[in-house]
Amino acid sequence: MARPTTKLEGIERAAMQLFSRYGLAKVTIRDIARKAHCAEGALYRHYDSKEKMAWILFSREMGRFGERLRGVLQGSGTWIERIPKAVRIFYHFYDEDPVTFRFILLTQHDFPEERPIPENVNPNDLVVRFIREGIETGQLRHPDPALAACMVLGLVLQPATMHIYNRLKGSMLDRADSVAEACMKVLGVDDEIEA
Repeated sequence: MARPTTKLEGIERAAMQLFSRYGLAKVTIRDIARKAHCAEGALYRHYDSKEKMAWILFSREMGRFGERLRGVLQGSGTWIERIPKAVRIFYHFYDEDPVTFRFILLTQHDFPEERPIPENVNPNDLVVRFIREGIETGQLRHPDPALAACMVLGLVLQPATMHIYNRLKGSMLDRADSVAEACMKVLGVDDEIEA
């Protein structure tokens, strides 16, 4: 009885691995079926096309991660305390599930803009909103919340990208405090990081 779910999970995992490695345009249904050890027809029972499959997987996984990030950015603790917590969420997710993290990070530009991720779970929007909160509460002086969010996301995501390409080794979570300190410096926050 549980076999179809397991087979679907295997198909989806294989698809995410291939999409994150080769990009959406270069991966075929045949490639996914071969990697998932199933017939091409098994994929079409669940998805109308490779593009629809990729979008459903991307929006679902982005939404799941966005929920986790939102829980931290809008959660308990002072505004400053939430910065290192948010960095830890990114890197815990990376260490816990690198395939899904890579899939989200490396395929995000393969989808047309008319298919946006809802603002309440879109990490970019969540970080901009968080920065705006810091400005409104006087925790942060920055003239442009969107630019500040770009700088912070760059500091968080570029080390993960370097890890994907084997330029960094080991646990990303072990680097979270250093990256959080850099984020706070870029934002002009001088307080000590509190775990």
